[in-house]
Amino acid sequence: MKKRIWFAFVLMLMFTITGCGTESIENIAGAKGKNTESSVKEAWKDDKKSVLADLPEISHGLGYIDGHYITNTIEALEYNYERGFRVFEVDLNMTSDNRLIARHDWTPGHYQWLGQDYQATEEVPIPFDSVMSLKIHDKYNTASWEDLLEVMQKYPDIYFVTDTKHKDEENVRTTFSYLVSTTKQIDPNLLDRIIPQIYDQNMLSYVEAYHDFNDVIFTLYHYTNEDIPTATELADWSYRNNITAIAGLPFRLTEELRILLREKNIAMYTHTINTPADAAEFRKNGIGIYTDYLFYNGSEFIKPEGVQ
Repeated sequence: MKKRIWFAFVLMLMFTITGCGTESIENIAGAKGKNTESSVKEAWKDDKKSVLADLPEISHGLGYIDGHYITNTIEALEYNYERGFRVFEVDLNMTSDNRLIARHDWTPGHYQWLGQDYQATEEVPIPFDSVMSLKIHDKYNTASWEDLLEVMQKYPDIYFVTDTKHKDEENVRTTFSYLVSTTKQIDPNLLDRIIPQIYDQNMLSYVEAYHDFNDVIFTLYHYTNEDIPTATELADWSYRNNITAIAGLPFRLTEELRILLREKNIAMYTHTINTPADAAEFRKNGIGIYTDYLFYNGSEFIKPEGVQ
């Protein structure tokens, strides 16, 4: 986002030096009749097109494999990459010895979900070596953050959307401190293809303390009906803070919110959509999807072999 702000600053400085007024800025920005702030913001938003601009499907939990969902494994990632996916949502959690891995959660039920023979009695992290030694469905392997970075180096068109689960400051800072520092050690350019999800407005400042990411998704699943901001508040705050997309369950994307986000050129996503007819309807209405397995081949949404 820094380069966008710099672009806006240079644009304003240029017109100040040349003596051009507000109307000139509006004409060049292609937004005559709009205020100067909006025109400048639209200009720098066009500086570099976001990977989310065309609403590619986001593969949920690294996608489906062999009848399994939300495995967050490299094997699932590789399989879905071959199917055509390029944007992958990955669940991330810290181990008890502060290593970042791809895993949805530490609940006893999630060990069962992954087919792991581990007798957990409460929702607490375990050490890195312990979790890495546990096979997933007897044949897949848990992915560390370093493993995921290796895949990004192998495939230069892969993007990761992070689902780090927590929104409290301590957990967010612990996770993103590790994520950013480790990525910088391996290849700082990989940060351009990492898209954090934030769960409330405060979380953005915690994340940006470590890196100013090109794209950010504001996802609404942590909110309740009682504490969610209004549509106007969501749209205005997201626009002021350069949020790329807002994601929410279908009922959260009200007509009022959709209109406001379109006016501000903010993308919309919903989750988790696995029915081709529903996916097609959302696409027709300009809404992208998170999905376990549906891939859009240019004309229709298709399921992998074996899925009814």
